[in-house]
Amino acid sequence: MAIFDNFSDKDWVEYLMKNDPDAIVAFFYKKHVKLFAYNLRKIFSYKVDIRDYITEFYLHLEADNWKRLKTYQTDYSLVAWLSTVSYRFFKNYKMSMIDSKEFDTISEWDSQTEAWICQSDLGLKHDIMKAIEQIKNERDREIAGLIFIEGWEAAEVAQQFGLTVDYFYTVKNRIIKALRIFLTEYSYE
Repeated sequence: MAIFDNFSDKDWVEYLMKNDPDAIVAFFYKKHVKLFAYNLRKIFSYKVDIRDYITEFYLHLEADNWKRLKTYQTDYSLVAWLSTVSYRFFKNYKMSMIDSKEFDTISEWDSQTEAWICQSDLGLKHDIMKAIEQIKNERDREIAGLIFIEGWEAAEVAQQFGLTVDYFYTVKNRIIKALRIFLTEYSYE
């Protein structure tokens, strides 16, 4: 992290938008981990895996070519902006986890997807594989393949990627949303 010691806020933003892996790890998992932990402790009354939530926050900022990070204005401190944005994100994230209607819909679609995969004679397995290829995050693509193509159990996938089983379901629900969007817009061959 020594190379990042003298980085200005502008330098951090520039390196993050370049998707520099060393800068991403240094910024999210080293430099600001205490800030994220503080915000998470204010929101969650129970113990959570900080790394899982930092990953979700990173994916939130990185989405759509760093669209959210681009809203940062250099008139303010990056730490102050990060504190506010991460707090709001974690709070909204917790509320979305509580929203049971969304999970009912996802669970129904999840069952349907698993049924489609079993019917490979209809060519749907091929469509699922094409949808998985559209997932931008490499780890999520690998997890989707293990779940929907190879039929791994939740605990196996979680262990393979060093995730808690609870966080695995968060990742799985995000993958299902992405697959649903692609499959509803996909023109079948």
